[in-house]
Amino acid sequence: GGGGGLVVEKCKFLQQSNCKGMCLNSCKLPAQQLFEELGLSLRVIPNFETQECQWSFGEEAPPVAEDPTWPKGCVIGCTSRERMKQLQQGETSVVRACE
Repeated sequence: GGGGGLVVEKCKFLQQSNCKGMCLNSCKLPAQQLFEELGLSLRVIPNFETQECQWSFGEEAPPVAEDPTWPKGCVIGCTSRERMKQLQQGETSVVRACE
């Protein structure tokens, strides 16, 4: 009847991307939405320093803008912004690396 949870000790997604935008849009929000549709609230709390991710079932997730656990600004080590800038400038070597 009560909530439960799990901790992903080393999230492969966080290890590879280290990008909070990709985490938010490709994992955190879709997972929370899926479980909400199944009738179970879920709060996904990634830790970008340890690359752990805590999933708390039965806990309502606050809006990202109001979530005190969500980092402000870019995460140290995130290269997504630089890659996007290179793509916009037409550097094809970046495109091949991302394919």
